[in-house]
Amino acid sequence: MTKLSQNAKQIRNALPPDGTMVGNISLMRKLGMKPKEFFSAKAELDEQGVIVFGKGKGGSIGIAKPSAKTAAKKYQGIKDEFELYDPLKRFFDEYWGPNYKTPDLYVSKITGPPKGHKRKSGVWSRPDLSILTVSRYDFVPERVLEVTTIEAKRFPDIGPRAVFETASHSKYGHQAYLALEWPEKEDVDDSPDEDVQEVIKEARRFGIGLIQMRKDAGGEWDVDIIIDPVRREPDPADCSGFIEQVFKDKHTQIRHAIGR
Repeated sequence: MTKLSQNAKQIRNALPPDGTMVGNISLMRKLGMKPKEFFSAKAELDEQGVIVFGKGKGGSIGIAKPSAKTAAKKYQGIKDEFELYDPLKRFFDEYWGPNYKTPDLYVSKITGPPKGHKRKSGVWSRPDLSILTVSRYDFVPERVLEVTTIEAKRFPDIGPRAVFETASHSKYGHQAYLALEWPEKEDVDDSPDEDVQEVIKEARRFGIGLIQMRKDAGGEWDVDIIIDPVRREPDPADCSGFIEQVFKDKHTQIRHAIGR
């Protein structure tokens, strides 16, 4: 895209991000531009596909590709992030759980704050869903323990900060996912929204997995893994401390699974 002139940028920035049409005359007056300046800048925006034209006596224009988040302004997201926890747990229990037969171990636990409550031990203290697995392989002598963390976010809370929060869990986990409530028809990774693309970019940079959560026509949650996470090796002391704190009711099972 060719660099826009100052007048073209003024017009673009003055248009509602949700694609609402604005009359040429009222916009020209609002920006204090002369007709020649305004229509020249408008032609520039049209040439680069930044705007679309509406109807009306004086004509109107709007942003060609409204932000995915602002275009869906009528949908404000679920009321409480807590509503995402159970569907996420069911997804992993259904698709991961059956792969771990005794003497292997699979344990999942909702570790986010209860409905209507805020975190008591710090904003980025613990994930919303924590999973612990212990596996044995035919040609690997050691038992393999892994901690997986999942952070869930409502649609209005999508942004790079969510990635940074998820990445902080890598201190004690082997892999981390960020789960996003998503109401759009196109998948998250196909969204033209700049903020969403920034989230995807940062998720890949940090090796964070990305999960899309979208309700189907029947109101049931459809959960899909969009990006797989990169497996890491956390400090053993940090990992053990997290397990001790989060899985207090599973200590006996975990010790037995790891041969202690």
